[in-house]
Amino acid sequence: HDELKWGRIVATPVLTVASAGLIPALIGANAALDFADRQNASKMRVACGYEALSHGRILGDVATNAGISMGLTAIDLGLGSDVARVQANSSN
Repeated sequence: HDELKWGRIVATPVLTVASAGLIPALIGANAALDFADRQNASKMRVACGYEALSHGRILGDVATNAGISMGLTAIDLGLGSDVARVQANSSN
């Protein structure tokens, strides 16, 4: 999972900039990998003697992260605001 995690951290911004049409697929892929990571973490918790994470909590965390990703993607693409203008105004 570590290789997949680092791959998606690097690939997602590159592919997002390369093609805005890939955004739904990228967010879906990230959500699927996030779900798999969290299920693996839940199994590790059980192996260490702790209570497993509930599916509801895992799904809630994945949905929250997907929402944050969509928001950040909208900002990166300039859908929410002009990032260059915000940066210029903040440096004054």
